[in-house]
Amino acid sequence: MNRIVLDASAVLAMILNELGGERVYKLLDALELGSDAEVFISSVNWCEILTRMQRENLLLYGDDLSALLAGVELVPFGRTDAEVTAAYAHVSRALSLGDRACLALAKSKQATAWTTERLWSQCQVDVPVELMRG
Repeated sequence: MNRIVLDASAVLAMILNELGGERVYKLLDALELGSDAEVFISSVNWCEILTRMQRENLLLYGDDLSALLAGVELVPFGRTDAEVTAAYAHVSRALSLGDRACLALAKSKQATAWTTERLWSQCQVDVPVELMRG
């Protein structure tokens, strides 16, 4: 079974029609059609998406995001997640809290992290990373 964790950047690429976003659209379509993939997103990344949309005055609310990401499991951020996320700070100072939360969730779910953040390809992380942009 294919297990994927979406970074906020991947979802934002889809919402904003940026390069790489079409892959997220295809993934969500496949989920709707009954794909056996499991797709997750951290509540930290969920917050990042909503924050960006509010800052840019784009209409997207929690319920809208839930509908858009139907089939994607929203995973609460707990104590263990916080500890693993903090440990990823040693990988690179350039990784944001959201980046590290996504990687921590991918590690706990034994999944591939999907992102548009090129920096991740330069980091030595212990989870598979799929860059949405070449």
